[in-house]
Amino acid sequence: MTTPPRTTRLMFDVTDLIQYMRDSRIPTGIQRVQLQIIYFALTEYDAQVNPIIVHFDRAGSKWIPVETEIFLALHNAAESGDAMLEEDFQELFKRVDNPALPQDFLDQELRANDFILVNLGSSWWIENYFLKIRELRTKYGIRYVPMIHDVIPLMTPQYCSQPLVEEFCQWFSTLPFEVDGAITNSQWSAMDIRHRIAEFLPEAIFPLHPIPLNGDMRRDFSARAVATKDTIGNLVAPDCPFVLCVATLEIRKNHLLLFQAWEKLLENHNANDVPVLVCLGKAGWLFDEATEFLRARPALSAKILLISSVSDQSLAALYQHCLFTVFNTFYEGWGLPVTESLSFGALPLIPCHTSLTEAGGRAAVYFRSDDLDDLYEKLTTLIFNAGERQRLINHARANTNLRTWKDISYEFIDTILSITPSAGVRQEELLRVPIGRIVHIGKSNALSPNIDLALANLLRDGLNWHGLEYWANWTKPGIVTIRLPLPDEVIGQELSFFLRLRGPLIDTPITVSLWLDDQPLATPFEKVMSILEWYSVIFRLRAESRHLSVRIDTGEGSPLLWPDPRRAGIAVVDLMLCLTHDTAAQDHFMHSFPELRQPVVNAAHLSIHQAQSDSPSAPC
Repeated sequence: MTTPPRTTRLMFDVTDLIQYMRDSRIPTGIQRVQLQIIYFALTEYDAQVNPIIVHFDRAGSKWIPVETEIFLALHNAAESGDAMLEEDFQELFKRVDNPALPQDFLDQELRANDFILVNLGSSWWIENYFLKIRELRTKYGIRYVPMIHDVIPLMTPQYCSQPLVEEFCQWFSTLPFEVDGAITNSQWSAMDIRHRIAEFLPEAIFPLHPIPLNGDMRRDFSARAVATKDTIGNLVAPDCPFVLCVATLEIRKNHLLLFQAWEKLLENHNANDVPVLVCLGKAGWLFDEATEFLRARPALSAKILLISSVSDQSLAALYQHCLFTVFNTFYEGWGLPVTESLSFGALPLIPCHTSLTEAGGRAAVYFRSDDLDDLYEKLTTLIFNAGERQRLINHARANTNLRTWKDISYEFIDTILSITPSAGVRQEELLRVPIGRIVHIGKSNALSPNIDLALANLLRDGLNWHGLEYWANWTKPGIVTIRLPLPDEVIGQELSFFLRLRGPLIDTPITVSLWLDDQPLATPFEKVMSILEWYSVIFRLRAESRHLSVRIDTGEGSPLLWPDPRRAGIAVVDLMLCLTHDTAAQDHFMHSFPELRQPVVNAAHLSIHQAQSDSPSAPC
């Protein structure tokens, strides 16, 4: 029996999409992109890429296949508004969590084909995600291609919560080492990504492919009935003119400037002549100032309508029947509301900055960013000069550059298939443990990417790790590996390796060993870690290769403190490699931690020789 030939296939990770839709069936921009591209991959380009769909089960730390039928049902549910009963919608997620496919289905598929794992959503929030990607690469040789929608937490951290920025920084710092190539949505975003990578890893050549999201949403809606204005009669009275703003209700979208402009309109014009501003978007982060601004001005509040979500049919009706749209933001990665507005023939008024100039092109009307006077002037013209408004609408429709989502999906697929493996090469060339500097194995409150943030992810190897915490990283029971790729300049020299650990809630025997090129370096070190004991192990070694690693065996482990349900082996806290004669670095390590400054130093000094040495290792 002949073995079928290997083919290149796509595996779409929909973890982000599943997480979002469990709480809301109405998609926002990122979810809409995923739904559209995967839908066409399954329906129009199935013969070309034979895709499968998976999501990452964080609790079980494993990939779970999603049946095509279930994804298409989710796609339909996102479009159908109220047509699908809520209980039927929730039933889909029960099928996601309990797939009918056999347990070994994914393993068999991965072994039989060459897969490219594609994540069109976000993954920075998923614990140990890159460890799992590395395991797939090691075990099956997969390529990994994510979509990076923007790097807003890096470019405008003041408009994001600090925990979000910290997690994003750690994810982004690791990104160049674990990704074979990436898709982004604009030339502007590509510039931002390359610039921020170059700041901490200037040697990296990072394959990045901008694909504009100029999809014609109206054409996509044509398969369904586009709603009339009667559909939104419960939102806006039939004879009430309105201006539409589609944006999450958060500080970055700068609704406050729009509210200030509407207040100025009411001050200078008859209130009956000022249209309602319909703001459609879910509640986001730090919208309090804009809310308080409205609350203190009842007359203005009467002209502002805040709506959290509507069906696609109602969204279409809002776009079709508004006077024009306005979209304001301090920073953007693409600006799907601009593209949607142009899709339905609505004229967008937008700030002239970032990728919005790509989304709006020659069709949009622009105002100077964060300039109330210029915004007010443009609003006055578009509201009160019907002839000029119509002229600009006609100009926009003549200069709109849109394409089908089917065509966009084809460009995505064609580009992804062209991406060759490079993450492993980049790690081999650029990943080195720093010499003479302490590396903390944990999260950080750093608000910009740096190599140390990447090392906390990259030096941990395998799946036997719990998620990073700020103070340290608990291992899971069993054997964990720390890889220590050495710089070429220290090969053949005497080195000291410092490893700082902390014990769990019961006395735990551990075994610590050094390995070089998958060969043990002499006798392992054994110790019983007392309850919550801080302990530092110091190894001396001479390495003739740069592939150094440490293995820690904690046996069966023990439960962590209630209500934490996890079992843990030991906590890995800090490490450092330095030249043995670098007394300044060694003193710095010894004086950095309280337990090492005690009169009796709680550390084990071991002299480690290579495996072929005639001398057995012995404590110093």
